[in-house]
Amino acid sequence: MTDTFENFLNDITHCFLEPNFDLWRSRLILPFSIVMKDGTMVLSDVDEVKRNFDLYLKAVEIMKPDVIDRSIVSFEHCDDGSILGTFRTRVVRDGILVIEPYAGTALLRRIDGRLQMSSLLNARGHHEWTGIRGH
Repeated sequence: MTDTFENFLNDITHCFLEPNFDLWRSRLILPFSIVMKDGTMVLSDVDEVKRNFDLYLKAVEIMKPDVIDRSIVSFEHCDDGSILGTFRTRVVRDGILVIEPYAGTALLRRIDGRLQMSSLLNARGHHEWTGIRGH
């Protein structure tokens, strides 16, 4: 069975709600870069990824969402074999948007039939909620 972008989006959503670090890690290619409006962060090893994941869990704890919904905007195959997957994220608590919906783009590769991400563009940084910079 071929992995779909919808499956990928479900995994990168549920891993923060469950929480499930192994699921998050299984969807990444290291080094993993997170491109935000105020800079880029590169996570080079599993320890850095875990620290960063834990900070995003703190952000989820602060926001207390009922729903995190990611919908597909586009899915584009590139000549070099990579894929650009763009999606819109909504974070809702008690029927009210916690933050304005935003679009992000994942730079993906299909490895052993599974979509994995090497970069996330236009990410929302955990520091917006935690106040902690870095990873």
